[in-house]
Amino acid sequence: MNQKQMNRKHMLDATLNYLNTNNPIWQGIAKIGEVKNKLNSISIAIDAAADNQEVSQVTVGGIKTNLKHTLCQKADIINDLVEVFALMNGNEILASKMTDSASDIFKLKNDDMLRRVKFIIESAIENKDALMQEYGLTEEQIVDIQGDYDHYLTLHGQPREFQIQSGMATQSLDELFEESSKILSGQLDNLIKIFKRRNATFYAGYQKARMVVDH
Repeated sequence: MNQKQMNRKHMLDATLNYLNTNNPIWQGIAKIGEVKNKLNSISIAIDAAADNQEVSQVTVGGIKTNLKHTLCQKADIINDLVEVFALMNGNEILASKMTDSASDIFKLKNDDMLRRVKFIIESAIENKDALMQEYGLTEEQIVDIQGDYDHYLTLHGQPREFQIQSGMATQSLDELFEESSKILSGQLDNLIKIFKRRNATFYAGYQKARMVVDH
């Protein structure tokens, strides 16, 4: 990536990280989650397509730590739903595997954390119908955590396991950045205006994250 592209990528990652960090504020608005998932897939594709991974990931350390924290929090929420489902259906073995808190998962070594989160995701998918109908799980939650999991794998130097939008993996960097700009300017920026008065602090923080810093 050239310097201009790296600056734009850092902005995209900062925006996604900001949304992850403030997930409780906007999670009730499904459209924001849908648009965030699109941007997450683009970010993954940009990392995969970058000609110079070492240069393109200057800020990868901080992004990776924040993403791990968010991933563990989301896994904990789904973990609890699966645990309750298992208990209600007499599956004590599954329930016993779903007792870890977000901090328990976060404290694991990266590879162990990834295995734990993957098991939680796969357990949720396996029991998705019942979890969605009776326990409050949503399709957006599954797609969201799959996207964050794959993004973490990319930053961790491992191949993705769950999802990337169809056809995106073959797009050029220019095409990916153009698409991200359209989604940011045409969709996410408008959606975040919901919080312009409702939560001015969150809105201002989003505006700051969206700034492209020239290096």
